[in-house]
Amino acid sequence: MKIYVNRVPAEGLAIATTYAPQVFDTGRDDARPTVPIHMAARITTTEDELFVQASLRCVLACTCARCLVGFEHVITKDCAFHYDVRARVVVDVTDDIRQEILLEYPMIPVCQAACRGLCAHCGHNLNESECTHHVTRSEGARGES
Repeated sequence: MKIYVNRVPAEGLAIATTYAPQVFDTGRDDARPTVPIHMAARITTTEDELFVQASLRCVLACTCARCLVGFEHVITKDCAFHYDVRARVVVDVTDDIRQEILLEYPMIPVCQAACRGLCAHCGHNLNESECTHHVTRSEGARGES
């Protein structure tokens, strides 16, 4: 989003905009935005400075690193930016918004903290039910103690 400094009124400016999901896509297959990213911002200026207070909302389509099931991860973030505008006519805040969103991406997406993952032998999702490999392994481990 480009802000034309001379077009911001003295009382400030409130805007709402959306970004295409591709603007914030990192190329990761396990976490990617699939719907537009929403931003509401309050922009104010002084003689030499521009202030942007923004609220962001981004929905990521994620794949759990443990069980490989797809899930949504919602990012909501409030952020503030400050720019020196003495010799500038236009300020583009897109890169700063992108960085704030990317910092909130999950390093290792997990559908739930208690996700049990997949059976190492047959690949069955252990969140859905036990499998014979998992039960046998668990009983064997208890019997050895």
